[in-house]
Amino acid sequence: MLGWGRKAAVKRRAKLLARMIGLIMHGLKTKSYEQFVASFSNPGGEPDAFDRSNRKLHFQMRISPTCWYDVTASYSRSYSRGESPWVSLRGGGDDFGVFITASPSSGITVGPQLAPGQKAGPDARAIMRGLYAMPGFRNFAAIER
Repeated sequence: MLGWGRKAAVKRRAKLLARMIGLIMHGLKTKSYEQFVASFSNPGGEPDAFDRSNRKLHFQMRISPTCWYDVTASYSRSYSRGESPWVSLRGGGDDFGVFITASPSSGITVGPQLAPGQKAGPDARAIMRGLYAMPGFRNFAAIER
């Protein structure tokens, strides 16, 4: 019985994560760097001068007490030359090892990212499977083919 409850929680978390990524993608498409910073910075965690000059933002999305994503968004200087902004999310806690990249021009990709010897979080594979099943999410292996 416990397995079903955990599966349902992981499924809900994957849906929440997909909605948050959609919100971030919308922000990348419609907001300037300064507007994006105002919308997505963690309180007290605004970018420092170095990150501002590189037009980057780092923030954390806490999904549950045991699951979070460290997010990096970049509005590169070449954005004005047609390169779109991008975002990467690295799972922590129960989702450790999940790596997501997204940009308006290349879509959303999901896959594992672990250093040799590291072990994925207990829900990492299930979260990736849940995201692959949703429209708009691709896995890294599909891109390499």
